[in-house]
Amino acid sequence: MEIEEFTTKQFERLEPLKLADDVTSIESNLFKLPEKVNVNKKVLKRYKKIDGNYFGNKLLTINALIDYKDQIGIEELVYPEKVAVVNKELVGFTMELIENNHNLSTLLNSKEITTREKIKLLKQVESIIEKVQYIKDLSKPFYLADIHESNFILNNDDKKVYAVDLDGCKISNNEIFTMKYGSFNEKFFEFPHKYPLDECDNPIPNANTEWYCFAIMILNTITDGPFYKLTLEDFYNYMFYLKRRGFPNELLDYFNSIYCNSKNYAPKDILDLIPNDLNKFSFSEFLDETGKKEKYKLYKK
Repeated sequence: MEIEEFTTKQFERLEPLKLADDVTSIESNLFKLPEKVNVNKKVLKRYKKIDGNYFGNKLLTINALIDYKDQIGIEELVYPEKVAVVNKELVGFTMELIENNHNLSTLLNSKEITTREKIKLLKQVESIIEKVQYIKDLSKPFYLADIHESNFILNNDDKKVYAVDLDGCKISNNEIFTMKYGSFNEKFFEFPHKYPLDECDNPIPNANTEWYCFAIMILNTITDGPFYKLTLEDFYNYMFYLKRRGFPNELLDYFNSIYCNSKNYAPKDILDLIPNDLNKFSFSEFLDETGKKEKYKLYKK
């Protein structure tokens, strides 16, 4: 494990990394590191809370990612590089800076990006998930786990999608972190073998949970609903709503599969069936039609 040390004065001179207006960071702050000749730009991720079990679990995760980086060998993952110490206190880690204007949450929600372009972005995410699940060399399971739009960015330089915030992944013997589209999801209780839960009712990351999260990303791209918050009844009602409006059956079958006992899977070429004009599949109109707008108005994707 390599350590990058900073004095208090050195740290105070670091420039905060300006995030896009639509990006917020609850648990940490990012700072640009001084540029060096022939070295990629770096940033320091400093956690706001640097004690207790939660931070200890973060450090375990960071160290495992550093140790297993070469065995993982996936270039589209932004790994921690060194543990960061400020005034002899562990505060976070350093990593490569991927220049980007927006994360995928903004891009997939944008009205200025075509449906075909969004599908290309989703396919890159799909490829990353597949590569992670294909890894066989690690002694313990490795999963991205918390898969959602804000944990992927588009590199301005090579136009490739990268997975970030890997410190929320499942690796080695670390404890499970919360999963945006999976934690507190009561629907998972209906499928205990497919979506096993720990003693705190957090989903235990596996291939099914990852493809579930990706299916929610696709649904979020197609329309504007908080699909991970829907009851099973409302989810199926929305599927029928899509069917009445001519939505492709292959896609409906794919979405319906996330709430049954069969294994989830990568959609592959099914993504190409997403219609170009998504306006007629509006979740807001579905809520108006069914009188459920009040029920879900507080939820966001």
